[in-house]
Parts: sequence; structure tokens; C-alpha cells
Amino acid sequence: MGTQSELSFERQVLDAFQILRGSLIEVFAAAELDMSKPYPAARKLEVNKNLTWKASKIIRATGPQDAIRHLPGKAGMKLLLDALERHGADASVVERTRAAVAELDTLIERHSGDKATLELMLDGMLDSDGDSEQLETSRKLAYRGNSGVWGMQVRARLTTFVMAPDKPGSDVFDNLLLTGFLGLRRLRPETPWTLLRLRAYQDDGTTIWKGSDQQGSAGVPSTAALDPKAEELFGGPLLPAFSSPHLPPLETRQEADELVIELPGVPVGKQGSVDAFFGRIDRSFASMHATPTDTHGEFLTDYTLPVQESQFDMIVHRDLPRFDEASFRIFSRLDGRLPPPSVRREKMALPINVEVRELGMGLHAMATPLYPRYTELIKDSFGRLGWDPREFYTLRVKVEYPPMATTGVFSFPLIPPGR
Repeated sequence: MGTQSELSFERQVLDAFQILRGSLIEVFAAAELDMSKPYPAARKLEVNKNLTWKASKIIRATGPQDAIRHLPGKAGMKLLLDALERHGADASVVERTRAAVAELDTLIERHSGDKATLELMLDGMLDSDGDSEQLETSRKLAYRGNSGVWGMQVRARLTTFVMAPDKPGSDVFDNLLLTGFLGLRRLRPETPWTLLRLRAYQDDGTTIWKGSDQQGSAGVPSTAALDPKAEELFGGPLLPAFSSPHLPPLETRQEADELVIELPGVPVGKQGSVDAFFGRIDRSFASMHATPTDTHGEFLTDYTLPVQESQFDMIVHRDLPRFDEASFRIFSRLDGRLPPPSVRREKMALPINVEVRELGMGLHAMATPLYPRYTELIKDSFGRLGWDPREFYTLRVKVEYPPMATTGVFSFPLIPPGR
């Protein structure tokens, strides 16, 4: 929740927008002009059609951000209001509109100094209806800018976690990770780029396992590539049937408690565009029951590249306890690794509202326009493990232009002790 000063600023902007919008409606009505048809109005007023078009955009805007984006400059607004007065609008109505414009100009000067900066300030705040896509403009600009700065971009990032009981009736679950990049391409030759860092931990940050060479033992999950033969050939848990045939050999290494997978240099531009999918199974991964050091379950996806669209799926077996209070939030990682839940600060969460949607049971519910072969990928992976897609339901999260240096966190409460 914002501070009182932030709320006060938002309220000021909203009030100024509503006053300007109402004044424009009145002044065009006073001149007997239909603003649902801005171009005929421009001909009658003998002004540039862009002026009446912008005015119509402000009138139809649902919030201040969209309105301010179309606000004409001072000279243009004066020209428009002078023309309206000549066309017969009552002088008092025109004067109220001038005053509304002046009040908004004063607010812009006081809080931001210019219109462009005010747009960025509003981009991180909720509109009055409370359901706008926050930071959307900034995220689009960041995607383009980061693509140029880092020389790499991704059309789509897909992350899928699948949870299934490790044996019938058990609350301990196996965890399948399927993750991939679609349309990954370089815009200029560069050094290798880290694609994935794989790690599992408890609420206090304690590592559960340390890499793919971990052998299963009592209370410790065993980890294996979904396609062991491909791992031997490509040096990582790659799924070659769903990756580009010209994908170069991957570079993998162990860094402390993380398995790091890097993509070496590839040709630039469209000719070097690749798809890369990975799959790994963690047997007896964790329990659905809480402990004194573990009260919530979390699954993460890191955004370390400029990504146009992200899809995050949780595919859950029907016999496991349902997620009644699941959430997905995006946290800043500007200081490095994301802290564990026990020390994570709420102010690290970015103001990006994301909905967790339940899609239903079975394979068809899992389909996505981002990747037409997605259900084929699921079917192939489940076939390797002997799982039936009809026994699973899907929870999905989509984020457009997720910011770099962040982590998306899907969180859900574990079953309290004694229940």
C-alpha cells in the first residue's frame, strides 16, 4: 500500500483529470459538436484534426494516464479553445476549460516538471478502477531498451512445474520442471549468457539439494534429467525434441548450491534464433505439510533476459491438497539473489498485479497460443513418468514484458501441523 503522500498525489491527478474531462465534454456540447466524430468537428472548427482527435481521446479515457498521454501542448490547447469560442461555445464554459487545463499544467510542473515524467510516475500506480496493468508502458520501453543494451531478447519464456504424489495417498510430491525459451536471439555477438540457475530451498534459505549429482536418501530428493541420454550428449537437462536442431552445445557448471546452464555464442539476428526447452524430475521433492522452518511452498521463475511474454504454469495432481490461497508476485533482484521467504521484504515486490487463473482438468486445458506444441511437450513428459494428464489441473499466470533482474514467485501455504 502506498504512503499517504502517494495516495494524495494520485488523488490530485485523478481529480484534475476528471475536471478537465468534464470541461471538455461541456465545451464541445456548448459548441454543438459531436466528439464521437472528431474529424468532422475539426473541419467545422478549422483546426488540425489531431487536436480534436486528442480531445476525443481525453473525453473517452478511463483514467488519467491515458488522458495525459494525449494532452495537447499549451499552444495547441489555446488554439482549440479559441476556435470553440468562435464557433459559439459560451465564454464562461470556455473559461472553465482554460482553468482546468491551467490547473493540470500546474500539477505537472509541481510534481514532475514535464508530462513525460508524470506518465512514468502514473505508470506505477493504480488507475481509479484498481485493475489496470501497472508499469505497462515502462515495461515495454524497458524491453526495447534492454534488448539493445544487452544484445539479446526472448519472444516467450515458459516455466511449468508439475506436482504429483510420490506414491498413492502421499502428501510428499514429485516435482517435474519444464522450462524453456522461444525465439531466443542475439542482436549482436556477445559472450555466453546464463539461461538457468536451478536451486531448491526451505523458508530460511537452507538448501534442499545441491545439483543434479545428488543421490536420493532418507528425506533428501533425488534429481535427474527428464532425458538422461540428452543430458550426456548436450551437457544439461535439454529436451532436444522440443529445442532447435541447430542449438549449440550448452555449458553447465556447479556454483555452490546452484546448477548453472549457459548458452554459448550463436549467430546474430533471425538466423540465430533458437528455442530451448529443459526438463528435470525431482523425486520425493517435498511435503505439503508445514514445519517450523517451512510454512509456505514456493516455485520461482527468474527473468534475466528481455522477455516479451512470460507464461508460468502450476500443474497439480487432483489427489494433492488444493491451492486455495495461491499468489504470484514479482520481486526485485537488484541486490543479487532473491532472499528466502523468512527475510524477504515486502517492499521488494514490484507493483505489478498478476492473476492466477485455474484452467481446469486435462491436457486440452493446458493448451497455449504461445507454443502450439505445448500439449505435445506435456504428453511426452508425462509419458516418460507414467502420469496421466487427465488427473491434473492447471493454474496459469501470464505477464507481458516482465522486468529484467526480477523473480516471479508462485506461493501457497502448506498444510498446518496437526491437520
